[in-house]
Amino acid sequence: MVTSKEETTSVVIAQEDREAAETLIKLSQDTRYQPVEEEDAAPSSTLSLQQCKAKEKQHSKKDDKISMESTKGKTEVDDTDETLMILQEWSHTNPDPVKKLFNGAADVAELFSEPIKKQLTMSDVENGQCRLMLGKQQVQKKMLPLLEHSEIPQGKTEGLDVSVYGPNGEVQTMKFKMWGEDTPVLTSGWKDFVDEYKLEKHRDFLTIWMFRHRVTRGICFAIDSTRFSVTGPLSSRISKSVFPNPN
Repeated sequence: MVTSKEETTSVVIAQEDREAAETLIKLSQDTRYQPVEEEDAAPSSTLSLQQCKAKEKQHSKKDDKISMESTKGKTEVDDTDETLMILQEWSHTNPDPVKKLFNGAADVAELFSEPIKKQLTMSDVENGQCRLMLGKQQVQKKMLPLLEHSEIPQGKTEGLDVSVYGPNGEVQTMKFKMWGEDTPVLTSGWKDFVDEYKLEKHRDFLTIWMFRHRVTRGICFAIDSTRFSVTGPLSSRISKSVFPNPN
């Protein structure tokens, strides 16, 4: 069928318009979606940063909790200058045990050893130990010279029966013996001594003498106790200054 020139032109125009319209639609879609993708990217990046900060905060709190739990129950050492000065003064003071514990009754003791000084530790006062540990070298240097050879505790023997005079002058019977072959201790009555004078770890500091009783000729100990506001075990700095030869 033959068509007129007007009909042919109408068809061609309609086809071009359609193609143009499709192109415009495509361009419109590309332009419209481009900003949307950029807008979506920005919140995504921001959210990621927020998540990182939230996780860091969460881990920080967790680490703080772990740190607190790991230190809970641990006793901090006392390293204050105040404690150092107080204990230095105490360590340089050598009281007369006769006046201190026996009200001047000089007929009680024949000769006193040089004193041993120490801070009470947890093992000195806890129920499962029941002994006062004394420094090996201190005992050898200051106390053993007062003993006869037969009186020196050896190894795992029963030890030597001794009378121990406390801060109020009262006497209790204990044993002076060796633990672990060569560690001198006072035991078999030490727990009662702790209870009697309500001794506490860290806060109570002892001055300990050995002497021979003038009348009975038996070996005795005299123990004086001084309490300080010490919060825990002494730092290495203070210990070396106050107890230069603790063993």
